Amino acid sequence: MEKLKVGIIGLGGIAGAHCKAIAGLDNIEIVAVADLMEENRQKYMAQYNIPRGYKTHTELLADDEVEAVAVVLGHQLHHRLTVDACNAGKHVLVEKPMALSLAHCDAMIEAAARNNVKLMMGFTQHFYGTSLKAKEILNSGELGPLITAVCYMSKNWGFAGRRPQYRSRYHGGGMWITNGIHVVDRLTWLMGSQAVSVSAAIGTRAHYQASDDSATAFIRYKNGLAGVAVAVGYADGGPNYSSEVICANGTLRFSEHGEKFVRVGKGETWQDVPFEDPPAEMHNEWKAFAESIELNIEPPVHGAYGRHIMEILFAAEQSAISGREVMLESGQSWLYQEQGEPVTIHHGWV
Repeated sequence: MEKLKVGIIGLGGIAGAHCKAIAGLDNIEIVAVADLMEENRQKYMAQYNIPRGYKTHTELLADDEVEAVAVVLGHQLHHRLTVDACNAGKHVLVEKPMALSLAHCDAMIEAAARNNVKLMMGFTQHFYGTSLKAKEILNSGELGPLITAVCYMSKNWGFAGRRPQYRSRYHGGGMWITNGIHVVDRLTWLMGSQAVSVSAAIGTRAHYQASDDSATAFIRYKNGLAGVAVAVGYADGGPNYSSEVICANGTLRFSEHGEKFVRVGKGETWQDVPFEDPPAEMHNEWKAFAESIELNIEPPVHGAYGRHIMEILFAAEQSAISGREVMLESGQSWLYQEQGEPVTIHHGWV
C-alpha cells in the first residue's frame, strides 16, 4: 500500500500527539493541516514538514490528495466536521467525545456508511502498552472470570488554562465529558460487555464554572457484572489514573499516566508485569486506523462503540439530575454489527 495521505483539522494541543505518532509510521504521512490561526499552521508545517496549510476545514476537504482526516477541534465541532469529511469521501479519526448528542452520533455513523468511508473514535486508552498488556492478561484466562473493576481519572483540572468552551457543558465541556469518557471507555472495554444502566453522582465541587468537575458512576453491564468509573478534576491533590480489576483467581492493576505499571496480584502479593511501550502515545492507534483502511475492515474503535460510550455518559448525567438509576436506550437488547465488514483479529471491542 502507498502511504495513507492524512490531513489534520485543528491544531490545538492534542494535534501534536497525533503528528508525533504519524511521524513514526512508515505507511502514513501528513500532507495538509487546517487551522484558523496562521501561526499554528506555520508552526506545524515547519516542524513536521507538511506541504500545505489551509485556514478552514472546507478548503482542506477539497484537497484531492487527502484520503483521511483527523478531527481534533472542540467537542461541539466534532459532528459537523465529521459529517463534512465523510461527505467529501475522507476516512475520519475523530477525537473524543464523539459528539454532544446521540442524534449527532447517528448522523456521523450514517454519513460514514453512506459514503463508504471508515469512522474511528480517538480512544487512546485502547492502544497504550499498559492497556494492551492488561487486556492480554484478562483474555488469557489466567486470572479466571472477571468479578468487578474500578477505573479512575483523578487529576488537576487545570482551571486557569482551560479554554472557555471546556468550562461550559453547553459546549460539551466539564470533567465528565472531557475526561470521564476515557474512564467509561476503559471500564467498558475491561468489563467485556455492553452497558445496561447507570447510577451516578455528578457535580461541580472544586471550581466556579458552568460544567461539572467530579463524577462517580456505577455501571451495570449485560453480562450481569457491574463496575465503577470515577472522574475528578480537583483544584489540588495527587493524581490517580489507575484501573483495578478483581477476578476469581487473581487481581490486576495498571496505569499509563502518573506512575506507569502493570501488576498482577496472586498469593497475597503483587508482581510487576513487563509490557511493550509504543514509540509514541498514539502510535498503535494510527497503525490500527491505517490497517482498517488498507484491509477494508471494521476499525477497532468505530462509530457504534463510540455512540454506546456517549449513551452511557448521557445516561449518567440523567441519573445525577434525577437521583435515580437510568436504563440505557439500548439496555434491554444487544447492539450488533450492521455494516457487514470483516473485523481485525488483533483488537476486539464489545
